[in-house]
Amino acid sequence: MIDERLVAEAFWDRLRDALAQVPDEARTPPPEGRVGAVLVLLEDTPEGPRVVLTRRRRDMRSHPGQVSFPGGRLDPGESVEEAALREAREEIGLRAHTVEMVGVGPKFYIPPSRFWVVPVLARWRQPHPLTENPWEVDEVLEVPLTQLLDRSRWRHAPLSLSGSTWAWQLDADVLWGATAIVMALLLDTAVAGWSEGVRPHELGEEFAVRPWEHVPSWERRIRLEGDLPSLVQAEVEHVSEAQVRAMRRWMDDHGVGPLARAEQAGRAATHAIRRLRGGDVADLTVTVLAGPSENGAAGLVAARLLVAAGALVDVLVVGEPRYPEQVAVLEAAGVPVAAVDASSLDDARAPGQVVLDAMLGIGVQPPLRDLPEVAATWLRRHDVPVVALDLPSGLVADMGLRGPSVTADVTIALGAPTRGLAERISHAYVGDLYVADLGIPPEAWRAAGVETPPTFGGGPLVRLTAEDAATDAATPDQGDL
Repeated sequence: MIDERLVAEAFWDRLRDALAQVPDEARTPPPEGRVGAVLVLLEDTPEGPRVVLTRRRRDMRSHPGQVSFPGGRLDPGESVEEAALREAREEIGLRAHTVEMVGVGPKFYIPPSRFWVVPVLARWRQPHPLTENPWEVDEVLEVPLTQLLDRSRWRHAPLSLSGSTWAWQLDADVLWGATAIVMALLLDTAVAGWSEGVRPHELGEEFAVRPWEHVPSWERRIRLEGDLPSLVQAEVEHVSEAQVRAMRRWMDDHGVGPLARAEQAGRAATHAIRRLRGGDVADLTVTVLAGPSENGAAGLVAARLLVAAGALVDVLVVGEPRYPEQVAVLEAAGVPVAAVDASSLDDARAPGQVVLDAMLGIGVQPPLRDLPEVAATWLRRHDVPVVALDLPSGLVADMGLRGPSVTADVTIALGAPTRGLAERISHAYVGDLYVADLGIPPEAWRAAGVETPPTFGGGPLVRLTAEDAATDAATPDQGDL
């Protein structure tokens, strides 16, 4: 007997009513962002609706082997509805005239791919055989909603300490990530009480899934031009926050203080931005986000060096600068410097062509803990590359991804990578990873209990390759958890 919540007309009436209440601003992505659309295609059956999903090819660079909706990036001039139908035609051979468009759901953001995604809901009025595009799709999956209501299939994906998202075991496949976010929203809207009041994390560790630990991986996209030496990340010593602090104390005691280290780190950041832009930064607009730490001091050094190289720099200072004289030099040189906080970093301010994230380093302390989410929210509205110093603001040095974080295209670890950069779920937020030589002698690391083999014999900036580590976890926006 059919679940009365899945009876066709009642189901569709609830869905239409809910979509009609979504305000335009909730479904409209920012004009400067990367935007994609997915088609949530539902077919009526005697047992209730079933949804059309795909399993992506396992050798694809983006989201390999994952269960997803048909969809992709908007072409110039396309609406989200047109893009969703076009992608479904290209991926699975869907005939547009067989589909009734029902409505557009609220947008959401996927940090690893830096995309805004808009779900388009449709009713498949005239089902027909579908054909997988062999270049993109391994298999078309038609999943009854009754499977998703089956509690034995419920799973959860613990994406951070701040929460989990819904996931489902679909026989040999796991439905998780952004696709599961949309599916849970669909069920919340059209199938009253489907979760029986259970929140995902309440399922417990026994039903936790971490697909990012097992998905096929591709090497990180190389973002810095030129021939740089490289090492396999898994073979490089990763250090703890306590070890970094011990190393710094040794350096301080031997006459190499924070400003000297910041000078080296700022030069590394400038070098990275120059390579990111093909070697020339003249007239390049750069926004530097500088925090109150040693990391922020390095960002202010980079601002000065970029100005000297002909870039057009503006500096956003978060918190009290550790060395006010750095700000004074920039202001004397005519560089715009503005103090910002969580309330003033908003859409009225647009970033430059490149953003340098030097807000937070290894020791994130209140009241700055909210900044990563605010900065990530601001940056996701603008399609600009982000270079992070030490680690993207929001990642935790010892643990990796534990809450909202800036998504970087390039991360420059300073002296040695911290342990959080080794966590696989963090890799998509780190982007292309490098480690910069700050002139730290081996004895300084030994004082911190670290034996580091020579890293910089081939040059002062070394690329860390991923090898078999997954770099695209496809996690949904942490702010949406």
